[in-house]
Amino acid sequence: MKFIPTYLRLAALALGLLIPASGALAQDFSKIAVIDYNTIMKEYYKAKDSQKQMEDLAANYQKERTERDAGLKTLVDAINGLQKDLQDPALSDAKKKEKENQLKAKGEEGQVKQREMMAFAQTASKILEDKRQRLTQELTEDINKALAQIAKNKYNMVFVKPQVPGPGALIFSDGMDEVTTQVLGILNKDAPASSKKEEKK
Repeated sequence: MKFIPTYLRLAALALGLLIPASGALAQDFSKIAVIDYNTIMKEYYKAKDSQKQMEDLAANYQKERTERDAGLKTLVDAINGLQKDLQDPALSDAKKKEKENQLKAKGEEGQVKQREMMAFAQTASKILEDKRQRLTQELTEDINKALAQIAKNKYNMVFVKPQVPGPGALIFSDGMDEVTTQVLGILNKDAPASSKKEEKK
């Protein structure tokens, strides 16, 4: 499962809307910076940890779902076997009655398991989405705080390089300061030793 926060999909405003007259280009560019959130999310140690948390959680739910599917399949096979047995003309009335009772019980059990599967899927989906939103919010707050330190009293605007450029997106930033590395420096300064070793690989 891939974890990509929603804000990475937002496009920046069109560059043309930011530039007034050509004579003021140098002055305006000195007040504008850009940041590559895609790089931030790849290299910020907490973002990597969040990604792993989401992948592990999704894998655990998938494992449980697979086990539930296997249990339901076993039950369906048993129901099919009982239905086949009931077609045997040599089956005595007593045995037939016994098989019918078993079939009814298995059918009811199957309905319960199907309802449980639906409830499990809905609960798992909600938990995953809630955790994704919480982690995204935490990462966004961290990044914004670090960016504020860099931008304070220096930049009037900081634009995000879109992950996938679209209409109105910032696709050209020549002359603007790139603050991604500076922001990463603040974000990763307290990274655990294990995370720093991974970065050097």
